[in-house]
Amino acid sequence: MKSFAIAFFLFFQLQFFSSRAQQTNAGPGTWQVHLPYQSNFCIERVDKKLFCGSLSGLFTFDVSDNSIERLSKPAGFSDVEVKLFRYNPSLKKSLIVYNNANIDVFDHQTGSIYNIPDILQKSIIGKKSINDIFFYEEQAWLACSFGVVVVDMNRKQIADSYQNLGPNGAQVEFQALVINQQSIFALSQNGIFRASLDAPNLSDFKFWTRTQTSTNSRFAAVFKNQVIAELDSQVQVYDGIGWTKWPHTSSNKIRRIRESYGELLVITDEEIITQKPDGSIIKKPFSFRNDAVYDSRGFLAMVDNQFGLTIDRTDQGNVDYYVPGGPAGKTVSKMLYFDKRLYVTGGYVNDVWSPLEYNNTKFSRYQYGQWYNYSAKDHPKIEPARDFIDIKKNPFSNRIFISSYGTGIFEMENDAIVNFYDETNSTLQRTVSADPNYRPLLAGGMDFDSYGNLWVSNFGNPKPLSVKSRNGWTAFSIGTLLLGNEIGWVTCDEYNNVWTNTLKDKGILVYNHAGTPDNPNDDTYKLLTTEAGQGALPSNTVLCMTLDQRGEMWVGTSEGLCIFSNPGMIFNTKNASYDARQIIIQVGSNYEVFLGKEAINCIKVDPANRKWIGTKNGVVLVSPDGYTVLKNFTTANSPLLSNNVLEIGIDEESGEVFFGTEKGMISYVADATKGEEEFKNVKIFPNPVRPEFDGDITIRGLVKNAIVKITDISGNLVYETTANGGTATWNGRTVNGKRASTGVYLVMAADEEGNTSYAGKFVFIH
Repeated sequence: MKSFAIAFFLFFQLQFFSSRAQQTNAGPGTWQVHLPYQSNFCIERVDKKLFCGSLSGLFTFDVSDNSIERLSKPAGFSDVEVKLFRYNPSLKKSLIVYNNANIDVFDHQTGSIYNIPDILQKSIIGKKSINDIFFYEEQAWLACSFGVVVVDMNRKQIADSYQNLGPNGAQVEFQALVINQQSIFALSQNGIFRASLDAPNLSDFKFWTRTQTSTNSRFAAVFKNQVIAELDSQVQVYDGIGWTKWPHTSSNKIRRIRESYGELLVITDEEIITQKPDGSIIKKPFSFRNDAVYDSRGFLAMVDNQFGLTIDRTDQGNVDYYVPGGPAGKTVSKMLYFDKRLYVTGGYVNDVWSPLEYNNTKFSRYQYGQWYNYSAKDHPKIEPARDFIDIKKNPFSNRIFISSYGTGIFEMENDAIVNFYDETNSTLQRTVSADPNYRPLLAGGMDFDSYGNLWVSNFGNPKPLSVKSRNGWTAFSIGTLLLGNEIGWVTCDEYNNVWTNTLKDKGILVYNHAGTPDNPNDDTYKLLTTEAGQGALPSNTVLCMTLDQRGEMWVGTSEGLCIFSNPGMIFNTKNASYDARQIIIQVGSNYEVFLGKEAINCIKVDPANRKWIGTKNGVVLVSPDGYTVLKNFTTANSPLLSNNVLEIGIDEESGEVFFGTEKGMISYVADATKGEEEFKNVKIFPNPVRPEFDGDITIRGLVKNAIVKITDISGNLVYETTANGGTATWNGRTVNGKRASTGVYLVMAADEEGNTSYAGKFVFIH
């Protein structure tokens, strides 16, 4: 082995290096949401911006420059699924209500976000939801499933709450609430309740009177000192004396009643009706809108369930549509990274893979910060298919295979569907059921072996395992090891063993084709279970299997993690010791099984052979051997959308790690990338490092596991590390923990043998 120091000395003698400011990239620690924004529930105007709220959070549209911005947890908001967003112009603050009853106060002057989690955290018997917001002076009055809550907008805290306000103290769910002329009007499915703001005790149901009976009262607003409300599916007006029908609509399908900047909007299934302050009426034939306001230019802006933001440009005679880019849906099954692209299947299966979910999200592709969604419009061949659940690339070509659980397998090249496999041209078969009209082709998990053979599970058939080789298709029986033929995900190891998880809590079925996949007669199979000497799994309910860079098979079960260190021993009759091992760690004075009893949803290996482990309680990054926890993300300590992490994908070029959760997808830029063959495109960023920068300085484009040294201009060593794949990072602090001094710093890197090296420099400003 050559001397690392000599290699650097020779390099500097032969080459004078220079450095230019590198293009700033997203450094480690950066989070970004990847969510669909087609369907939105609410819209609000804040000066020249429109805020649109949905299950994906918020996005804004600035009418002055047509710019769009996504607002979610990485931006400091407390939750994801926005149910209500309302702005108080006099206070310049907004109240955001999430589906789970969490609350944020957004101060538009300072950009600050204040969380009020009281209702979310409160234990309430029965339903817990917030259905409406009404601003009165410096307070926000909330109509809730359990009563009324009052929020002090300036103090950012709950000021009062009133419950059990129905007859004889019964609990009543209020759908909407308004205040007019010192009276509170609270709408419910059981009528409209009224109380005086001057009542001595609003917590006492005796001070609340049901003034109107109804079976459907959900929306209300105050307009020109009159209460406008839905009463028995009709819009009615209360003038202080009695209720009369609002004469401007005959529709009984009311979707929203609201006041905005002095204008009344009544939104029905058929149209949007606006009453101006002067009493004039404008009707627009826009149907099935969920909410609407007028923007600062006077154009009607609307949201619905499929078109994002719609603006009626009366000055141009057309309608404009705006939707932030994102995947087609929030559901994620599997991810594949290939050729600088991340592919995502949008379907899913339940715990037992039955019945069909009929998820029509199809699949998506992410590249250079942009999402492309594969749709039936652009790819007619996928139109009838649903539940796309797995995706794999042929290791010997650029062709990608995508399984549809219910339809078959699609083969794609250069974004075009080139083949489709079902019972007519493969050994895949449709399931047999008592219902002759229910005959889905349940193509499930897939993987390629080292020969380029595609292995596919075919749920519920006498021969549930098929392979596509150069010679065509072959199907295999799995004998009598299992009571049924239900197998799911497929993973191939380096010995061409085919690993499949059973779906009836029977463990793992391992299949070996003896190098002849076209001949089932010489094949062997073995069932791995919780029994010692037979696999020693933590649980027979296996959720995922992943092969790492050292050839070890990492297995996630419903009750923890285990590792098969040598999968080649599975069929070695001379040595029957092939049991899995678990990771034992020391916690205080005790020793515990790492992630013991934790349901492991997914395991992904990054370019440094570290493991990202998705669980129902967050995600964990561990060292290559699993004994050191490097990161642990939950909703409590990160912008993670949900603790239930179902799938993980890794962009090996940028180091970006994508987490598919039950609330959608979010990504995190990590510090491991694919190692290069040589030092030819190394980037150091940011450069220069400015005083306000508090992240990691990143050196990307290194050879795999390069040894990296950072010195000052005099050659004094400041930091030394080994690259994670092709990336190394430095936090800008010396060994004593202090921020480094201003100056020029040198980066010197070499491969593990010292055969090739790199030198660069960057400016660091204290």
